[in-house]
Amino acid sequence: MKKLMMIAVLAGMTVAAQAQDKVKKSPEERAKARTEHMTKELGLSPEQASKLEAINLKYADKGAELRKEREAERAEARREGKELRDAHEAEMKAVLTPDQFAKWMAKREEMKEKRMEHRKDMRQDRLEDRKGTQGQ
Repeated sequence: MKKLMMIAVLAGMTVAAQAQDKVKKSPEERAKARTEHMTKELGLSPEQASKLEAINLKYADKGAELRKEREAERAEARREGKELRDAHEAEMKAVLTPDQFAKWMAKREEMKEKRMEHRKDMRQDRLEDRKGTQGQ
């Protein structure tokens, strides 16, 4: 159980460190860095390190491919969502008076800000929960 927890913590730290860098590393760079880290942490032999680097590269390539696919899907979903919102807004504008439409838009924006604030609070709560469980 401790080994599993340690692996999860190391993986989380690796992801967090990569996220903080904001520099997009190539799959080759990610595989090399992961292999170097594993070599240091696990005391791998040169033979093991070379085999693991090939494995790490294979999965880094697959991960990069998945991220590209997901981003394309998200972009398409955002485009479709925007088209839907624009159509809804146009129909609402045709029915409401200019004052009613402005009031509706302001209320919609207010609700959007509340949702964003709620999300921010939830992220902060999760971060605090993680920090609390790491000390145990």
